[in-house]
Amino acid sequence: MAQSCHLHVVIMAGGVGTRLWPISRRGKPKQFQRLLSHRTMLEETYLRVLPLTSPERVWVVTGTDFVDLVRSQLPDVPPRNVLGEPAARSTAPAVALAVARIARTQPDAAVLATPADSYIGDPAAYCDYAGVATAAAGSAALVTLGVVPSRPETGYGYIKRGPRLEGVPGAYWVERFIEKPKAAAAAQYAAQGGYYWNTGHFLFRVGAFMERCEQHLPEVAAAARRLADAGDGADALIAEVYAALPTVSLDYGLAEKEERLAVVPTALEWSDLGTWRAVRDVARRRTPLAREQETHIGVDSEDCFVLAESGRLVVTVGMKGCVVVDTPDAVLILDADKDQLVRDALDEIERRGKGEHL
Repeated sequence: MAQSCHLHVVIMAGGVGTRLWPISRRGKPKQFQRLLSHRTMLEETYLRVLPLTSPERVWVVTGTDFVDLVRSQLPDVPPRNVLGEPAARSTAPAVALAVARIARTQPDAAVLATPADSYIGDPAAYCDYAGVATAAAGSAALVTLGVVPSRPETGYGYIKRGPRLEGVPGAYWVERFIEKPKAAAAAQYAAQGGYYWNTGHFLFRVGAFMERCEQHLPEVAAAARRLADAGDGADALIAEVYAALPTVSLDYGLAEKEERLAVVPTALEWSDLGTWRAVRDVARRRTPLAREQETHIGVDSEDCFVLAESGRLVVTVGMKGCVVVDTPDAVLILDADKDQLVRDALDEIERRGKGEHL
């Protein structure tokens, strides 16, 4: 897709990534870390969207503690475009904060909202699909990119494809959106066909976004309007407004409720990289990292992913399906099939008074 001077990109860089401990920490969450390349996840996301727009139209929403870190990793993005959230309120308020700023100068602009921590195997194809979604946003209130499920997964939203969206080849109306279904339903959707995982990448027009927020999330819409009128340097006002906002995602707050929702099905290799198993699965399909080859020796070991940030040599013997993450102050040894239990481990670390490792 050719660069669009009218497309703004909002990168959602909040969240703490607890399941990717010990690489992801409170002081430096996963989006600011290197996992599958020698660039951070935030840097990879920025480079992926840059062909679609210009640095002046890239916005990053993150926690106030990470504003300087974002600016150091993305020096070409204007400092005023890095917006700090005084409190975590999930993706709907985060995107609304950026849209409020965009609306001041370009109330009819198209916006791509993307997580900072997605893995996309083909950035060029991603841009092509985003172009289709941008065209679809002329008719639909909200457009999402979908991928064919490779397995039953209860951690993702599912989209049931409806009829074609007239005039936009490759786009469809959404018949139904189901956020994080039960296991039996997820298995049915994966086997039945016509369902897609929601990637959490949304396209919309500024005006349509604000209109749908007013219908589905009136508190968020009112906050966005107030912040749009305030202009730059309104940190105190942002803190006041955020304190009263609900914690709600775009998925639950808008997509699941929206009747004019469209999907662009894609053939992208995609992962939200939310767990070490997800990181391992992507890594074994890609060329191994040089640093892993230098620091890991596997003997009679299969499907193991080793990340030795400490620089120490890690040797696995007779291990299958494991993840080993070695950092200077903590080591994680994980059965990849039990990756959800990392959060329980963090609770135990805190209970034992070792919070400095979090």
